[in-house]
Amino acid sequence: MQHLRSISCIFFAIFIGTGSTALAYQIPPSKRLVESEETEFLSKISKAVSSIADRANQAVVFVSISKTVKQPPMGAINPFEFFFGPGMPRGEGGYPEQKQQGVGSGFIIDLSKGYIITNNHVIADADEIMVKLGNRETYDAKVVGRDPNTDVAVVQIKDSNFKKTGLGELSLGNSDQLSVGDIVIALGAPFGLESSLSFGVVSALGRGSLSITELGDFIQTDTAINPGNSGGPLIDSYGSVVGMNTAIFSRSGAYNGIGFSIPANIVRTVAEQLINNGSMMRGYLGVGLRGGIDAESAKDLGLPENTRGALVSAIEPNGPSAKGGMEAGDVIVELNGKVMADDVEVRNRVGLMAPGTKVDVKVYRNGKPKNLSIVLAKWPDNTEVAAQAPAADKLSAFGLGLAALNAETKAKYGIRASAGVVVTQVDPDSGADRAGIKPGDLILKVNGNDVRDPKDFNKQISNKRRVYLRIEREGRELFVPLRR
Repeated sequence: MQHLRSISCIFFAIFIGTGSTALAYQIPPSKRLVESEETEFLSKISKAVSSIADRANQAVVFVSISKTVKQPPMGAINPFEFFFGPGMPRGEGGYPEQKQQGVGSGFIIDLSKGYIITNNHVIADADEIMVKLGNRETYDAKVVGRDPNTDVAVVQIKDSNFKKTGLGELSLGNSDQLSVGDIVIALGAPFGLESSLSFGVVSALGRGSLSITELGDFIQTDTAINPGNSGGPLIDSYGSVVGMNTAIFSRSGAYNGIGFSIPANIVRTVAEQLINNGSMMRGYLGVGLRGGIDAESAKDLGLPENTRGALVSAIEPNGPSAKGGMEAGDVIVELNGKVMADDVEVRNRVGLMAPGTKVDVKVYRNGKPKNLSIVLAKWPDNTEVAAQAPAADKLSAFGLGLAALNAETKAKYGIRASAGVVVTQVDPDSGADRAGIKPGDLILKVNGNDVRDPKDFNKQISNKRRVYLRIEREGRELFVPLRR
């Protein structure tokens, strides 16, 4: 110790010895490299972002949860490793159940009631939910409601007398007014780093469900979003929430320049239902939809040039659309006067409407416009959907074995109709197979024309690369595009 003290004294002596005269060199004071109207403009942007972040962070919440999960099979990939992170421990002895911890984000929308919006995948099946607020206080939270179909959830602080000092709330803006190129700010806790900010622009709009959710129309942004940002707000230049950060496109599991946020208008619709009803009541149209309408399809179906919409491939018997007069083969082009781009937009619009809503639907049938009025039903549960769902939408070449409709084929396949051609075989990986056609299906029409027998069918499809079949399956009529 004495040795160390003597060394420090020597250093001190050297320092004051050299400091007894004026320093030979000093780093010059700060000065602006460039000063112009442009730099002043950038400075104003910087101050604006800082001001928005200061206010918004008062409402941003750090969410931590614990949950008991079943261990996935070896080699399986957890789709929500975006939230929990890869390589979570498997537990002692490799038991099939284990306790996991996770972190995410959220934001307060009603300070007086303690309502917080976050992603469903952040809090789904959580045993415990803890929220750390902007004033550094931590509280238990409970689930008010959650909707896996849109990945939106609402939780509430359990303690009604929680400390509100230093906190704020955020308002949901109108995401329909967003444009590509708009400046946006993402707030949250990436990798558990609380009160983090990233800055960017809206890269694209209307990205569909992207297989992330059942219903969705995502905002794409280059704002850095990472694990832990899930449930945090995407804020515009006025400080309003225009989206909720939900997922990223990445091969590494971290930021890769492409992030996706749920639009605020969807968040608002779902959150209000969750708060008022405890669950999301989806509207149900009772149809099968097959993709959008391209130029070739529009021409084949006799539609006006540049028509957009969704082709109705199947109608649920006695469902809302059947009662409203819709038929397989109709093309839905408008809902309540709003033009529909494709089947994704139709599903989103209908799915976010309440059961019992009366919807004005414009369709094209045999090339002519027709207006229908349909009252939406309540979306059936998963078992009902499985029973009612039409065959999966698939496309490509022909490949059918056919037989005439007679007493033998009627008895074999349980067919009651009096006209058509029976499908007896579907070649694997053929166009018919990809289109979901099955043995026992009854082909009623080809391109709107009645079919009498297999010879007539082959004549009608001769030299055609694409045809449109109306078939009957177990009493349900389907409309199926078929390609070579």
